[in-house]
Amino acid sequence: MPRDRYYLIYQEASDDECLLTIQPYEDQQALAEALSELKSQQITDYTIIKGRKIKATLRVAVDLAEADDEEAKTDEEAKQEKA
Repeated sequence: MPRDRYYLIYQEASDDECLLTIQPYEDQQALAEALSELKSQQITDYTIIKGRKIKATLRVAVDLAEADDEEAKTDEEAKQEKA
């Protein structure tokens, strides 16, 4: 019979990207080490699920808004400076 696993779910974000991680762990010691590593990276929001087998569905929602003229000009100037 399969043993229970621990699934650690957390999110890392920066200005450029957002990464969602779902990582399985076989025992509590490995999970504790992973939590210690998250703490050192200052990641404090996470979820732990205990179970044998997990099915996941990912839903993403993104709200986009038009940049005002001033922002658009600044972005265009920055692109031209790089060229």
